[in-house]
Amino acid sequence: MTQATGLRPQRMPRLHDQASPGLSTQTQQIGWFLAISGVAFLIPFIFSSVLDLQHDVYYGIYFASTLAVLGVYVRANKIDLRAAFTRNWKLSLVVGAAATAFVVWSVLARIDSTARPGGFYFAFEFVWRGAFYGVVDALLLSAFPGLIAWKLMRENISGLTRRLIYGVSTLALVIIITAVYHLGFEGLRNRDGIRNPEIGNTVISLPVIASANPLGSVIAHSTMHMTAVTHSYESKDRLPPQVFVDSDN
Repeated sequence: MTQATGLRPQRMPRLHDQASPGLSTQTQQIGWFLAISGVAFLIPFIFSSVLDLQHDVYYGIYFASTLAVLGVYVRANKIDLRAAFTRNWKLSLVVGAAATAFVVWSVLARIDSTARPGGFYFAFEFVWRGAFYGVVDALLLSAFPGLIAWKLMRENISGLTRRLIYGVSTLALVIIITAVYHLGFEGLRNRDGIRNPEIGNTVISLPVIASANPLGSVIAHSTMHMTAVTHSYESKDRLPPQVFVDSDN
């Protein structure tokens, strides 16, 4: 006869209780990357390629949508943005300076100068299509892949091996999301169309790849856009969608 002990029987662990938390985190991060990459394609595809909105209107939608989905990601994953932009910041700035020099040179030396608007509208475009567009692109195409790789590494890249894995993972994610985003633009929807953006954004992403800090990438991307607005306003691949001064101004 069993005596009552007053103790409640222990619950047997279920199968899902024994699942690896690391695997769950990795799966979630891959899901986030695929979802936001899908949004990155749909925004230019719908609002630029299909609806053919005026480019400044398109940028407004792109800025708001991109910052919104990245904000959701940051909050849902409890990302410490201050830490992300302060760790290894000196290395990020040093690599960012080299990346900035390269992409500015690539615009000035490899792209013909084009007509551009003047007066107040040019000042607006310099900030809107140059600085703002460059910052948002950097957050989506460099900082976000870096955060995904950081979370996949469980926020630990200490040691040469883990740092190399982080760098290779970030590079792969940068290449994927850069291609997906630029394929959303009708004028770039071919292999040659995305080649220059892939090369440029790989260089721009070197600061986050090297340091896990996107600060240098943000500076490089925004500087490249401001240079392109000034030198090659009608550029197809540096400032998509392509704009022609005579038709729009």
